Amino acid sequence: MSEAVPSVVAIDIGTHKVSVLIAKVHAPDNIQVVGMATARNRGMSKGKIVNLDKVISAIKNAVSEAENMAECRVHSAWVSIPSTDLKSYYAVGRTPIANPEQIITTNEVVRALELAKASHIEADHYLISAVPLGFELDNTEQWVTNPIHMAAQSITGHYQLMMLPLSTMQNLDRAMKGANVGVERMVVSGLATAEASLLQDEKDYGVCLVDIGAGTTNVAVYLDGRLALSKTYAVGGEHVTRDIAAVLQMTTDEAERIKVLHGCVDLNAVKPDHMINVQGIEGPQTISRIELSEIIIARYEEIFRTIHADLIQTGAIHGLYHGVVLTGDVCQIEGMVNFTRRMLGVSAHLGNPPLQVTADDAHLAALRRSQYATAAGLLMYSQGETPDAMEIVEVTPSRKVMSRLKNGWDSLNNKLKSIF
Repeated sequence: MSEAVPSVVAIDIGTHKVSVLIAKVHAPDNIQVVGMATARNRGMSKGKIVNLDKVISAIKNAVSEAENMAECRVHSAWVSIPSTDLKSYYAVGRTPIANPEQIITTNEVVRALELAKASHIEADHYLISAVPLGFELDNTEQWVTNPIHMAAQSITGHYQLMMLPLSTMQNLDRAMKGANVGVERMVVSGLATAEASLLQDEKDYGVCLVDIGAGTTNVAVYLDGRLALSKTYAVGGEHVTRDIAAVLQMTTDEAERIKVLHGCVDLNAVKPDHMINVQGIEGPQTISRIELSEIIIARYEEIFRTIHADLIQTGAIHGLYHGVVLTGDVCQIEGMVNFTRRMLGVSAHLGNPPLQVTADDAHLAALRRSQYATAAGLLMYSQGETPDAMEIVEVTPSRKVMSRLKNGWDSLNNKLKSIF
């Protein structure tokens, strides 16, 4: 790899796979992937590490294959963090401008964040990301995104704080060390996926990202360009596979195979006479595709009823002017868009490919697959100007956010004010 062009490495550690992208950065909006690979991860369940050695092996295998393609060696990487145990809270910090000129400096911005964190400290959790939602100057109604060098008597910082258990961070750190790869920064997987899958217009006008992976479902709501809500559910595609295996009496490998080949969540798209030959535990059998679809739909409905309930409870459902964006391998099943529209009552479409991240013609189609969405988002995230992840301390729940979320929105510019 030429030393004249900066390079960046992204590693997405998922429940069933590890994805690696190695890229040259020609510009923040021109990132060329020169090495890519995925490896089966057998060391995690529901987004949590259950066998450290197997996770290390998966990271090594994916990194080695990507290195061979890029003809380079990986020493450090941006890493996505599975967020099963993610806690996300809104926090506010207000501080006066002490200098005689009353000009805001980085000192006041840092102080506002420190005050926001002060009442949310937990000994067993680590603050992995402090997402700035906006800054209020002297109680003015319109928030600003970058207050540095602006004049004011006081500044109020509004943040979305994301915490993970210390044990989760420690185990991920051990996995990376075991694979002999340093960590540039760890980023919550949902933030990275949103970076790759959402357009700025969608974030500005209100959108909900639903990312369903093997072991978890991540939901992120953006309003007025800011992250307003983040949720993680410990359920995903592997639960669908287990349902199929249990009901139809077959191995999980066979259940996964027929789910991928014949799965559907829209009964209107399934022909009543469509039959499928499968290998059951007691031997070959024939099942109807409708029967298979009904098993799958039952679990998907459970997931989306939970999402819908949270969107209703928080009031976020009323601000989704750009509807829902679907990403993750599990969202690629036939009929998913219509199913989402029916369950959530808003428009829906599959995630947008990140056009800023490219590859040569031979590998571009593979790069556009959902399995690389989070890793591509990490590459984009690494070039962002806003420091979203601030490795500092920890926080505790606040019920104030959820109770005030129910107030709804009076206007687009006041969405976040109404939420909090």
